[in-house]
Amino acid sequence: MRKVKRIIHKQFGGVGNFFIILILVASTVIFVNSYVLTKRDPSNETPTGSISKLEPVYDQNQTVKQDSIKRQHIQRPPIPDAGCEIDEKCADDAVPYKIVSGDGIEKYPIICFNNKLLVHKNLKDAKIGRGINLVALDSITYDVKLTETYDTYIEETFLLRTLKVTLNDGDIIILASFDEMTYGLKEASLSMLEKYGSQLIKIIKFRDSFVMIGQKGLARGKAVEMHQPKGNRDFAPAAHISGCAKFPLGQLSPVVFPTPDVNKEGKIAIGTSIKNCGLLETCKQNEFAVHIYTGKDKNDEPKICVDGKYVMAKGINDAGRGINIVVVSNGKEVIRTGHFDTWQEDSTNLEIFLENLEENVILIAVTFDEASTNLRNFTRTVLQGIGSQKIGSLAFRDSWTLSQHSKNLFFDLGSATIQNMKYRDSWAFVGRKGIEGFSPYEEISHAGSATSYASLIDKRLCVPQTLKGIKIRPDPLPFRNDKRRDFCSRYDGYGDFCSDTNVDKNLAPIGLLNKTLEDNPIYSTPILVIAGISYNSLRMCLETLLMQPGIRVENVIVTVDEKFSEPLALIDLFGFRGEKTSSSSTYMEHYEKSLNKALELYPAKDSIIVIEEDLILSPDFLYSLALLSETFQKDETISGIQLWNPNSYDAINGSIDLIYRVDNFFGLGYQLKRTFYDKNMKVSFKQCCSKRVWDKWKFSNTLPSSSFLMPDISRIFRRPIDGNRMNTKYLETLFNRKRQTSLNPFPPLSNINTLRKENYDTFLTKSISSATLLKSLEPCDTLNLNMYNLISSQNSSDTFKYIYQQESTDDVALLTPVLPCFGLFPQEPLGLYLGVLRFSANKYQFYLVGSKSPLYKSTLNPT
Repeated sequence: MRKVKRIIHKQFGGVGNFFIILILVASTVIFVNSYVLTKRDPSNETPTGSISKLEPVYDQNQTVKQDSIKRQHIQRPPIPDAGCEIDEKCADDAVPYKIVSGDGIEKYPIICFNNKLLVHKNLKDAKIGRGINLVALDSITYDVKLTETYDTYIEETFLLRTLKVTLNDGDIIILASFDEMTYGLKEASLSMLEKYGSQLIKIIKFRDSFVMIGQKGLARGKAVEMHQPKGNRDFAPAAHISGCAKFPLGQLSPVVFPTPDVNKEGKIAIGTSIKNCGLLETCKQNEFAVHIYTGKDKNDEPKICVDGKYVMAKGINDAGRGINIVVVSNGKEVIRTGHFDTWQEDSTNLEIFLENLEENVILIAVTFDEASTNLRNFTRTVLQGIGSQKIGSLAFRDSWTLSQHSKNLFFDLGSATIQNMKYRDSWAFVGRKGIEGFSPYEEISHAGSATSYASLIDKRLCVPQTLKGIKIRPDPLPFRNDKRRDFCSRYDGYGDFCSDTNVDKNLAPIGLLNKTLEDNPIYSTPILVIAGISYNSLRMCLETLLMQPGIRVENVIVTVDEKFSEPLALIDLFGFRGEKTSSSSTYMEHYEKSLNKALELYPAKDSIIVIEEDLILSPDFLYSLALLSETFQKDETISGIQLWNPNSYDAINGSIDLIYRVDNFFGLGYQLKRTFYDKNMKVSFKQCCSKRVWDKWKFSNTLPSSSFLMPDISRIFRRPIDGNRMNTKYLETLFNRKRQTSLNPFPPLSNINTLRKENYDTFLTKSISSATLLKSLEPCDTLNLNMYNLISSQNSSDTFKYIYQQESTDDVALLTPVLPCFGLFPQEPLGLYLGVLRFSANKYQFYLVGSKSPLYKSTLNPT
């Protein structure tokens, strides 16, 4: 004993210290055992997240069959599908799994279960996309019940519906994120996923990665899951779990939800009767009386009277906080009532109720106390379908994002707004399923503050049995674009795009208005937008591209230098495809990589449309290309269509319906044949096109018969050039002088039939031969108004020619001094075709013809 005391004294400084240390160690062990080990996330046990050693715990209330669970052998393919291989060998009673989230926007998620590849981008009919990619399986047979992708960046409605209503207790879910999954997820879905065992779901942030295996009814923390944070990167790295799982993953308990307060015929209580629902006058034969009453405050009560009987009131058909609804048939019979506490519960039950309304029934609704908190956009959309107009002016305390699906329902069903209900606003509404237009019976009262109630709505009215809508839509259409708001909150410098006036405007493509062009190949041609460093210029370019009737967003590729990440967020906002190119030192290096990448992505396409970021497109940009499509395809001598004309100045006042052939290529916005690219640009880009297009690209392999189409009036506007460039005067004259750009969305093109090579040359020869000759034209510094006045005063001709002398076919020395006389680009002739410069001015046709031009020689020696 003394020896022990000596050891304790030597090692711990005394018996008292020894006991203190002993108590601390014991306390630490108890704490670790009780609060750490018991709450560990199984996904953190090993790098793969294996749960092969997890023992199932059974509960007498779980819904799966015990005899099925206790099976010792699980049927599975002996050889895993390609990509589903894992390092572990699973026991007969365990299931192999492998789940990998997306990585950025280029690497898609993978889901493997029981050696089968269930989600992969290369699978036939694969459902895979941004948000949550989910597979649900039966817990006994492991049969796949559904495979779906939910764009939870936009909204959670259909994910929540699946988790809450579609799946049964014990069903297995496997999910993997891609791109961004959190923005549209609200408390209802987060809490619902916790009922599938997740304990990480509420810590996931913007563009984090997440994977999970869970079961409906599993205790929180028992799911197999992994979360990878984004940190300072654009995207988080992929989250990955694999291993062997035994089911159930833990104790399963029934997931119980409050049952909706819905009463059908035979169970609908009738309250107090009152003649005509209190109306002084009797309603017409094809009408019925209605009294709608929202209540003054939470101590009052909502009321709905139909045809002299109160069917919603205190103690009658469960009327109370939230939204109270009565459904009336065409015969004035009350066939259903419903009370939905949308303050406490999510609105899934309300959505189902509204979706199952019969055609032409009349719906009467009043709010009471507070109805807005959990009223989601899908519910608002369905309400719009039965004629709700003013509920949209109610503002929601919770921010919900209106999906494209909801917007389509919104427009199809004919209502105006449904997204802005405020806390404790009052709203009363009468509508009809299938109504055309907007309900005339709708009223809203706003609460003054969060602590006050809105004014009472107390209305008595006669409602027609065949309720018709009002045809006038409010302008502007109220809408909240939360995705655009989020973008504008994170990035600066976008001007009016992020102003209060514009931030909620929708960014959606316009459908093809001219149905005769539905099969036109231009609408399936890939469109390449080459982004530079001016993000606001890119934004304006993308806006005008999205406004093109018939544009298909899936055909648009916007290339961005990998050094820049902000443009990718802008591109995603428009719904286009963003593609990174490797880092470049110059814009033209990036240009070359962009062209190569776009054509590689579409190897089967014989042409491509190319747009630089500084361009603003006219409304008829795609339409003009569509009209020229047949000629472009069938004439091998036409290498491209360029929609910018360097001579399209305001002072010239050209013709919107004319298209010309030219020898020069001015780029900016154009359609180019792959054959021309392969021959002249693919392997010799640095020789032909290392400088910007205004420095005149030169193509050594171009055949003499190869040319380009160009409109008399430009279909694109190139934003003005700043002064920080070489040759500033040249560029300012070319781009900053007041220009003419088409504003007509559907212009006629009058000379399409003459554009093919032989027809065009014949037409020009005849036109030049018959044109009135302009003699003794002196060089000018500016537009020669005297000449134009002289032309306009005579009535003998509308076509004129001027012959300039040449020493050779390339000689333009005597042409350049007269260019300013016509208001053309003054420093050199641009837009020549075989030595002829053609343009239209004030409805007159002009040909400036070189004496060595083969077209001029043809006029001298007609055959």
